[in-house]
Amino acid sequence: MPDTLSILALLPHFGLAPGRVAPEHALPGSPERSIERFAVDDDQGRTWMLERIPPEQALRREALGNLLADLSRNPALAPLIPAYRPVALAADGQTEGETAAMRFVLRSDEAPHAGCWMLSPFVAGPELPRPSYLDDDWRGEAMGRAILALQRAGQALPTLLAAPQAALASFRDELFAAVARHKPQLLARLNPVREALSELAAVLKAVPSALAHGDLHPLNVIWGADAARPLRALIDWEFAGARPRLYDAANCIGCAGFEHPSGLVRGFVTGLVRELRAGGMPGPELGLLPLFVLVTRLGWLSEWLRTKDAELLNMELDYLDILLDEQENLAELWCEG
Repeated sequence: MPDTLSILALLPHFGLAPGRVAPEHALPGSPERSIERFAVDDDQGRTWMLERIPPEQALRREALGNLLADLSRNPALAPLIPAYRPVALAADGQTEGETAAMRFVLRSDEAPHAGCWMLSPFVAGPELPRPSYLDDDWRGEAMGRAILALQRAGQALPTLLAAPQAALASFRDELFAAVARHKPQLLARLNPVREALSELAAVLKAVPSALAHGDLHPLNVIWGADAARPLRALIDWEFAGARPRLYDAANCIGCAGFEHPSGLVRGFVTGLVRELRAGGMPGPELGLLPLFVLVTRLGWLSEWLRTKDAELLNMELDYLDILLDEQENLAELWCEG
């Protein structure tokens, strides 16, 4: 791990004078998406998150940096976007002291901080009260507004990813094939899910695609203290791109229900769906939300299988059973309010 002095020496490459390393700040989000992360202060006392990323992620992260820069110029989204800090360029247009210049990814061959680095603002906020947040309709309404604002902003941007429908259907097929190879004992338990998703390709065609965060859930939000300023930032954008426009809502709802199944019908989720309905999302489309929740849970199922987390895997299997049993009831509730 680089020492404190070498970490701070990276800040001038982003046009900032170094202050100090700030370990008192707990960094939100998923630490496994980077090699290492540090909270650092510049000489003005502003706190930043400095992260070293795998080199193979550099091109994708560069595209993400450009996307967040675009979104940060949208008045409706700007306060919620912790956009990456651009790399500072020398007079000749190259990054001083670096082997390759990118706009947001700092590539360095200089020991002891060789690698790819990115810098983004640190946003502080109160800890999400779990599970009591499930009753907070104001949180759900704020999430619904953020989803709609992101989709509207995406209409003015080039398409980032092609064929989101095909990607979801392919992921479904690959996951069940992997289960058959590595966990065949689970196939009988998962067959009802497989059957429920057998017409996924046709259903996906009925839902327009839109710009999505890609991993939107209550723990990827820096929350405000109350309804006066409910959201401070949306974080962990690594999966952003084009998705069926129910995707973000479904993933968020699915995570609330995994917190406790009653969360599927409590204030947070009903507030979110109510805001989508008020924003013009058609009732018949909202009636497909339970199926999309089921689809998004496949990603979490894959994660528990990958990490060999038996406890969460068993919880997920039970949750999938609940989602299957309640598809019609949830569709009626979310479609008609």
